[in-house]
Amino acid sequence: MTYCIGKCKEYKALKPSQIGRYAAGQKRCNYCEVFVEYDGLACPCCNRQLRCLPRSRKGKEKYLSQIVIKKQLLN
Repeated sequence: MTYCIGKCKEYKALKPSQIGRYAAGQKRCNYCEVFVEYDGLACPCCNRQLRCLPRSRKGKEKYLSQIVIKKQLLN
């Protein structure tokens, strides 16, 4: 059984102002209920899998549009 030990607070991410959290590369731990800026696939605190994409259809559509815009700006 895993539990939150508070280590995830070190990686806590601030909300970006002009782009969504997932498009900015942030991930969410559903167990610790926090967005983190972390490169791994598992939460550094509770070792559960991090969510990398939004759950809702509306959120996914917004995410995909932001990714397309981001790629166009880089080219």
